[in-house]
Amino acid sequence: MGKLGKITENKVYQKLKDIVLLDQKPGLTLGQRLLTNEDLYPVPTSRRLWGYWNFVSFWLAESVNINTWMISATAIEAGLNWWEAWICVWVGYMICGFLIAATGRAGAVYHLSFPVISRCSFGIWGSLWPVLNRSVMACVWFGVHTWIGGECVVLMLRSIWPSFSHIHNTMANSGTETYQWVGFFIFWIICNVSIWFPVHQLRHLFSFKAFVAPPAAVAFLIWALVKAKGAGPVIHEPTKLNRWDHGWTVVNGIVTVLDGFATLAVNSPDFARFATTPNANLWPQIITVPLSFGITSLIGILVTSASKAIYGTAYWDPTQLLSAFLDHSNAHGVRAGVFFIAFGLCVAQLGTNVAANSVSAGNDISALLPAVFNVRRGAYLASIIALCMCPWHLLSSSSNFTTYLSSYSVFMSAFAGIFLADYFVIRKGYIRTSHLYTADDTSCYYFYKGFNIRGFVSYICGMLINIVGMAGSVGNKVPAAATTMFNLNYFLGILVSGLTHIFLCYVFPVTEVGEKFLSETPEETEEYLISLEDTSDGSSDFFIDGLPSKEEDKSDIHSLKSKEVGCLP
Repeated sequence: MGKLGKITENKVYQKLKDIVLLDQKPGLTLGQRLLTNEDLYPVPTSRRLWGYWNFVSFWLAESVNINTWMISATAIEAGLNWWEAWICVWVGYMICGFLIAATGRAGAVYHLSFPVISRCSFGIWGSLWPVLNRSVMACVWFGVHTWIGGECVVLMLRSIWPSFSHIHNTMANSGTETYQWVGFFIFWIICNVSIWFPVHQLRHLFSFKAFVAPPAAVAFLIWALVKAKGAGPVIHEPTKLNRWDHGWTVVNGIVTVLDGFATLAVNSPDFARFATTPNANLWPQIITVPLSFGITSLIGILVTSASKAIYGTAYWDPTQLLSAFLDHSNAHGVRAGVFFIAFGLCVAQLGTNVAANSVSAGNDISALLPAVFNVRRGAYLASIIALCMCPWHLLSSSSNFTTYLSSYSVFMSAFAGIFLADYFVIRKGYIRTSHLYTADDTSCYYFYKGFNIRGFVSYICGMLINIVGMAGSVGNKVPAAATTMFNLNYFLGILVSGLTHIFLCYVFPVTEVGEKFLSETPEETEEYLISLEDTSDGSSDFFIDGLPSKEEDKSDIHSLKSKEVGCLP
């Protein structure tokens, strides 16, 4: 097995195409056509360009967005004082950092996206269900975040032309005004330009955002504190809760953070797959996520407190405070300051929309219809859907709309629990990559007619434990116990689904688990490796098992034994 050595990447990648039938050859089955395209394959070495700094800049940039700015508002308005709410945010994002690193591990090791990795847990065809769920949410959130980004564009235009917000309204019946729609449409166009670039090149956008957005947030903080002549009254308000309500409000503050990361938790492999090494996305995420998001939320608290001292109203939405600056002053300095801060927030919102929504939707739609869509086409389809759903109408007509979106985390948490349990506990980090592209029972991930019943039962259990409480969160009358349980919704979803999946897989064992397959199928692996010996010229570091070959990455959870007889990439 040690004869393999190093193989020219292009030749190996072409061989992989031939074996998994990526090329559209005569006699190709419909099943194979529904599983494969260029964007669904392991990322080749030439596109693994995300190093440590790229992941640091990604999360540094991702943290500066309007949702993070406002994340402490719920806890403070519920009765916590500012530092208690901030501790909740820190704890929540610390958990998120570990969660993101864990869910992205398979992507960083095997260079696979979420839609492909989900085939291990739900089956070749069963994986379409979590992919469909996430694609729908990505499209909806794309529209919502585009609308928020459009508000930043409106501020920039108002800073240049103060009369922009007074243009004739031709959309009175739509729930918005013409000037707001113009800002939304401009931001939508900018998002579509960003979608054109391949995912591995988007690291430049996040690096640019890391240099623009944080300074804009800090400048906003300094301006607000100077204008208010201090930090304002919010930071001096005491806790207003009794001991029982106090404890549950703290829990709610932490869970609110996790709910906001529910989609990103399953989205992590879509970016981790471009990592230069499996560890490139590990510590940068564990450290940078709580640090950067915690600082952004602190800035949001201080600026909001200052706004109450200035105008008598606590503006948690930074765009509303900037709008108030323009409403109360037409000075050139004020307009210039608003323009540059709004520009920073606009870049921040752009990066968030691309990272959390367009890339996710593109990968998902590509997996749903791989013969028609690649990642770029899927992202453009999501963009069109976001425009057609009229997010301005949804946000203006339903006070519960954002609550519905946040409550949807009960479904995402169940998926995350299953993926973590399946990869780390059941399969012990081993994936037979070639079997993820095989649409018949020769694949160890085909299960029962392409569906893993264990995964679906686990998903239902993780979802049902929260579903009654979810109904209560949007205004329906439910038992008090269900409401109390829903306070722990993300924790319950991920734990119940994960533990159920582990139990079912031990009672009804799956095949090819962990190192077991290494001793069961050596002939098949050896035959494949020998068939590639004639392509070896020692000019690349691309190993046929899809695992990193560099010396510093041999500390991965996979033993060196797996490099010799491991998985097809």
